[in-house]
Amino acid sequence: MQATNWNRKALLSAFEKSPPFVRPALFLLFDLALFVAGSALVLLSASLALKLLGTLIVTAAIVRLFLIGHDACHGSYFGSARLNAICGRIAFLPSMTAYSLWELGHNTAHHGFNNLKGRDQVWTPYSKAEFDALPRHRRALERLYRSGLGWGAYYLVEMWWKKLYFASRREIGSSRRKYKLDSALVTAGAVLWVGVVVLVARATGQSAGLLVALAIAVPFLLWNGVIGFVVYVHHTHPRVAWYANRHEWQRNRAYLTSTARVRLPLGIDRLMHSIMEHSAHHLNPRISMFTLQAAQRALQERFPDLCDYRLDWSTYMTNVRSCKLYDYVNHAWLDFRGEVTARVTPAAARA
Repeated sequence: MQATNWNRKALLSAFEKSPPFVRPALFLLFDLALFVAGSALVLLSASLALKLLGTLIVTAAIVRLFLIGHDACHGSYFGSARLNAICGRIAFLPSMTAYSLWELGHNTAHHGFNNLKGRDQVWTPYSKAEFDALPRHRRALERLYRSGLGWGAYYLVEMWWKKLYFASRREIGSSRRKYKLDSALVTAGAVLWVGVVVLVARATGQSAGLLVALAIAVPFLLWNGVIGFVVYVHHTHPRVAWYANRHEWQRNRAYLTSTARVRLPLGIDRLMHSIMEHSAHHLNPRISMFTLQAAQRALQERFPDLCDYRLDWSTYMTNVRSCKLYDYVNHAWLDFRGEVTARVTPAAARA
């Protein structure tokens, strides 16, 4: 990372301008319509194949709606704070995400301290000593989470259940009325969702269990897999450093250098509201999805050595095999035996 004097807030400020109301409103309406269309396929189709297609469409709609809620929670989707708060909560309902809890865990903890152990709560790797001290069942869970297929289980258990739905003071360090109200809103939305599906099942003579599974349970589990995977690849890579010392974390500008821009196969990232342009998003989360690609290009022109790669089977398996535990003193990724798999050069050392 080239050592230059620059102001984090000013660097990409030209891309912060909020889009006109119409464009984000149309995107939100389109994704809501996609959710309804997928649900209709599941609930009303006679063909199992069409029902399964509907399940995939519902999943895609949940992902896209969540990403709209994500931008709204950053205050970057609409120009109005009130619209962001209202529409963000609506967009979060299909993913059963409590808006204010997400704001606390994501905006404050993750964006404020990404890749800083003890502050960031997302995919933080254990040291070898910490891993060895875990109970046997928790070590088994960690092996599952970092197996290459455990991202959904990780997000469902460690993030959603513990921190994003009626989270306890022990998990998040505080307890506020708005956290409970937003969790109650999510619960009411889920109850209404299940109720509609069950009513349709009775009216059409179908299995309520099958429809609830295909319209709600499976899309929700798939959604957890998608978001768990996306966050994993953004902050887990043999070139990405984690820190235990705050001064070292600040010196290395981890909000920029410890994130990755990942290009997915088949252009799938283009369907995900630009969330994969992650370096620019972490540098300035006030930039909306509508200008994030341009901001990412400008950032990479300024800092060409940012972690940026196209994900394929080989690069993904290298990530999985290399990134199990982390040596915070010597900056190296380790396997579960404690053997070094990749040495990381922090940004300040590369300057």
